Amino acid sequence: MADELRRRIISGDYAEGEQLLQEQLAQDFGVSKVPVREALHLLEAEGLITQQFHRGAVVAGISPRDLMELFELRAQIEGWLLGLAMPLASEADIAAARARNAQLLVTTDPVEGWDLNWRFHEMLYVPAGKPYILDHLRQLHTWTARYVREVYASATSRQQITDEHEAILQAYARQDPATGPMLSDHILRGARTLTDRLTEIMARSATR
Repeated sequence: MADELRRRIISGDYAEGEQLLQEQLAQDFGVSKVPVREALHLLEAEGLITQQFHRGAVVAGISPRDLMELFELRAQIEGWLLGLAMPLASEADIAAARARNAQLLVTTDPVEGWDLNWRFHEMLYVPAGKPYILDHLRQLHTWTARYVREVYASATSRQQITDEHEAILQAYARQDPATGPMLSDHILRGARTLTDRLTEIMARSATR
C-alpha cells in the first residue's frame, strides 16, 4: 500500500497540501485503517507527507531553498561514496549501471524514470559497502522525487541526463579522479533547474 501511495504522490496524483484521509484510503484500497496508518507512518518518515493538527496526513511541500539544500547534501554524500566505490567496482557493476541508464532513456513513465535514475546512482555506490548510508541517501532522493518527475517525462531532458550519466560512467570505469566533481556538477546542475521551476510555480500560485 505504501508503494502505491508513494507512486501517487510522486506522479502528482495527490497534490501538495492535499489531505490523505484514513477512512477514504481504507475504502479505496479495501482494507482496515491499520495498514493505512502503517503506510502513512512510512511515508511521513520518508518526508512525503506531514501530520497536521486537525487535518491529519497532508502531502508535504518544500521551498526552493530547502530543495537546493537537499541536492547540496546529495552532492556531498554521493561524491564521497563514489570515491570509496570506484576502486572496488567490477565490470559487472558498471554493466548493470549502464543497463539502468539505457532503460531510463526510453521510459515514458516519470515515476519509473525517477526510480531508474535512483537505481543508476545507487549502482555507482554499492561497491563501497555502505548499506546504511545508501538507505538514507535513497530517502534524500525520495524527498525530491515529486519535483523531478517532469524531467523524466521529457525525451530531451532524459537524453541530456543519460548522456551525462554515460560520461560519468566512462570516467568511473577508468577510475578518473575527475569523476567525483563530474557527479557533483551533474547533481547541482539538475538542482538549479528544478529550483528555478519550483520558484516559477510558486510565483504563479501567489498571483492567483
